[in-house]
Amino acid sequence: MEWNQENIILACKEQDKHAQMAVFRRYHEKFLGVCYRYLYNKEIAEEVVMDAFMLIFQKIDKYKNDSFEGWMKTIVIHKAIDYYRGHKNDPKFSEYETSEWKTKIKNPQNQLEAQDLIKMLDFLPQGYRMVFNMYAIEGYKHHEIAERLEISVSTSKTQYHKARLRLQEILKKGGYHG
Repeated sequence: MEWNQENIILACKEQDKHAQMAVFRRYHEKFLGVCYRYLYNKEIAEEVVMDAFMLIFQKIDKYKNDSFEGWMKTIVIHKAIDYYRGHKNDPKFSEYETSEWKTKIKNPQNQLEAQDLIKMLDFLPQGYRMVFNMYAIEGYKHHEIAERLEISVSTSKTQYHKARLRLQEILKKGGYHG
């Protein structure tokens, strides 16, 4: 069945499983990428995106007529941030050792593309990556980041600054293309 946005939203509000599956199929890969960018662990990202879809379908009555994808993406990002906040001291979120990320840098190419930047983010410590994603990619303000991550505004600004310095260092070493 072909769904238009209005019909699929109405059907999801009525808990129609076919409509929910259509939404899931349409957005799963995109939102998995968003979660992965924040959490850098495919299995955890998959778990978080599944939790996000469950929450989307539970809260769909609260959706207003703005961007449906944007509304869902906000839920996905918040779920990823919540997971990070609850698990940031776990060993899987430990920071890369400087020597480890330096050894993974490959030979340069002429242009830096968006995919290259996303791959370079993998070499940032988790806290830097969270703040960089939220500020530079998602457009959050530092006070919003501080509130969501339960850190100070100055910590948010410092982590963003350090993330930029680390990314510049990677570029000076020849960039990352992998």
